[in-house]
Amino acid sequence: MQEIRLLDLGLCSYTKSQTLYHAVASSLGPDDPNTIILCRPRRPYVCIGRHQELHREVDVDACRRLGLPILRREVGGGAVYLDRDQLFFQLVWQPREMPARITEAFEYFARGPVACYQSLGVSGAHFAPVNDLQVAGRKIGGLGAASIGQAFVFVGSIITAFDARAAASVLRIPDEKLRDKVAQSMESYVSSLARELGHRPPARTVRRELVGAFGRTLGTAIVPGELRDSERLAYRRWVTQMRSPAWVDQVHMPAERLKALRITGNVGLGHAIHKAAGGLLRVTVLVADGEITSALISGDFYAVGDALERVERALLGPAAMVAVGDRIRRAWPDDAIPGVAPEALTEAVRLALTPDSWVGSG
Repeated sequence: MQEIRLLDLGLCSYTKSQTLYHAVASSLGPDDPNTIILCRPRRPYVCIGRHQELHREVDVDACRRLGLPILRREVGGGAVYLDRDQLFFQLVWQPREMPARITEAFEYFARGPVACYQSLGVSGAHFAPVNDLQVAGRKIGGLGAASIGQAFVFVGSIITAFDARAAASVLRIPDEKLRDKVAQSMESYVSSLARELGHRPPARTVRRELVGAFGRTLGTAIVPGELRDSERLAYRRWVTQMRSPAWVDQVHMPAERLKALRITGNVGLGHAIHKAAGGLLRVTVLVADGEITSALISGDFYAVGDALERVERALLGPAAMVAVGDRIRRAWPDDAIPGVAPEALTEAVRLALTPDSWVGSG
């Protein structure tokens, strides 16, 4: 393996902290080096996963009151509150130089942050499938992956300190009592270097240990580098896209598909939630005359490439569950949606198709 390029952004704008790795990934050519990007955002912000519906997951009004920007990333997973107490690592990799299966890739690349935590004194840190770093049953980091352009992207963070109250304040939660319970749950379940060690290591120390850990676990030199001209151009394009309200709010059933609810009396809209090992599945189906005519799968899971789009297309057709289950099994992408089995999606669709789940009818 050739040397790995390091782009260490230090403290940077919140936009750059999410946008640059998209630009580097979308610009990757077959002869370009693998790249590790490190960064911390100067100001807090909220970031939602590729497959999440903004207004179902995030309290947009609260974010507006608190002055928190909202971005959407191409990587799946859940809505997260991000600030300078997290050191983000973003790996942009040649697909030919990673394990063939996504589940194996998570474990392979997780060795770096695990080794970093251990070298900083969190001896019990370990990888917990599908996509967590844990210590003593507490989550100490989340991991994510996606295909962007021709690149495989692997992301995560080293958490120096965690503000559970701030994290809970941006989520879409029905009432304040429940929000308090969510915050308490986060405080119990999510850990950090400050909690595990009793102090906050300096950011430069965390950065040094993480670079060293990646060098050891990946078995090659990590060398500081610069952006290429093509990456700078791609970055400007991605900044425009990331800041677009249409991009942030793109995951929902298009309004033109819902017009059928007002046209015919034999139409219904079903919505259901089902928890799979790899994350929460939200399924919305539009049914007309016994046929699923439109489907949306959203949630905080990870889906690589166009796997989710292919499964959504497969849902279209007769709404009888035997036929639905058969279409899902035939279209299911092997290993591209880690932690989610076809049976989990089939159950979510079944729930969405039950009369009690219908949120609209003509």
